Amino acid sequence: MSGRRSVSDLGAGGRPSLRADIAAFGRLTGWGYFPVAFAGRLPFAMMIVGVLTIVATVRGSVAEAGLVAAVAGIGTAACGPGIGSLADRYGQRRVLLVVSAVSILAAGGLLAAVAASAPTGLLVPLAAVLGGTTPQVAPFSRSRLVGFASLAREGGRRARAISYVMSYESIADEASFVLGPVLVGALTAFVHPAAPLAASMALTATVVVAFALRAPVGDAAPARSGTHRPATAGLVAVLRAPRILVLVAAMLLVGGVFGSTLTAVTAFMRERGAVEQAGIVYGAMSLGAIVVAVLIAAVPARVVLSVRWPVLGILAVTGCLTLALTGTLPGVIAGLVLSGCGVGAVLVTLFSMGAAEAPEGRSTTVLTALQSTLVVGQALVTAAAGALADARGSAAGFWLTVALAVALTLLGAANLLVRRRTRGSTA
Repeated sequence: MSGRRSVSDLGAGGRPSLRADIAAFGRLTGWGYFPVAFAGRLPFAMMIVGVLTIVATVRGSVAEAGLVAAVAGIGTAACGPGIGSLADRYGQRRVLLVVSAVSILAAGGLLAAVAASAPTGLLVPLAAVLGGTTPQVAPFSRSRLVGFASLAREGGRRARAISYVMSYESIADEASFVLGPVLVGALTAFVHPAAPLAASMALTATVVVAFALRAPVGDAAPARSGTHRPATAGLVAVLRAPRILVLVAAMLLVGGVFGSTLTAVTAFMRERGAVEQAGIVYGAMSLGAIVVAVLIAAVPARVVLSVRWPVLGILAVTGCLTLALTGTLPGVIAGLVLSGCGVGAVLVTLFSMGAAEAPEGRSTTVLTALQSTLVVGQALVTAAAGALADARGSAAGFWLTVALAVALTLLGAANLLVRRRTRGSTA
């Protein structure tokens, strides 16, 4: 990787500062890594919204659009963990290059099928392949940077470096989730409904390929010794661990909150004759999430992750209630920002918990599984919420969002209780 220096860059003595740690990271990864890793997230951030928008705009049915988007999410869930596992075993470069090529072909096929007014039965398998192969740069980047952070010899600095990584990655994720829907909305409104997926294809062919080529062959992330770490647990065993399963369930609910909100906002804007602006309005939710992702890095380490989850979930419920109770565009935007603050912070917390719980050599597997579950939750609830919104209007979709946020918060409270009882029993 370009710009890579000595491991000692992250192990220097004295009193290391935030500026020194960031400078060390820049020397290890090369400063060009960060813009490439960020732009590489956009195809994935645009995929579900892009599929939903083009089908809803061209076909005129939110229910059909939700169904096709749900299938794309199912493809993500079916293929994502396996792709992450392959990357842990064989390296990110070759895996990303293969899935990028398949993704471009699937996106092109879906665009051609929509343009030809093909039946839904043809759109479904194309959407499944597209969802399964759209490159998930975010978990790949997390895994790489956690590997670099682990190069630090001193334990305190190593923990601090990993904390910086998770904060940066969460901010980058939320920024991409802001920019993705906004790009979809802007390209649909000012260019063509097919423009978002076409732009995604172009980004995959250029930026994602560049990101893949930055990974050493056969090495998903550098280990502390500088050699590739072998996977120590099988894929099924990793994902069946109780502490991973509860995070997967939580990610499913977070994705459901995003999906129901997106569909309800789409129905809300359609009721006002401006469905093409739904992506732009929805971006307000991710805007709130970015603000909290920046602030959460300052939360003291003594406030443990399992405590943050239910507390922040209450903030998400408050924002979702605002969405359900208001009937105006300014009220919806305010509710989106507030709910984004809560859900975005929970998302940061869950990814941090996943990185902490991942077995040795399986960080890409766990993080990709969580990312995939997030998308499948979004897509499945998008389908259900689309049918609900078609039948009963946008308000019903917003109340579904409230129910999902409450379930997410209760799951966090149950997880905290179980962990405390487990620690008490062990003591």
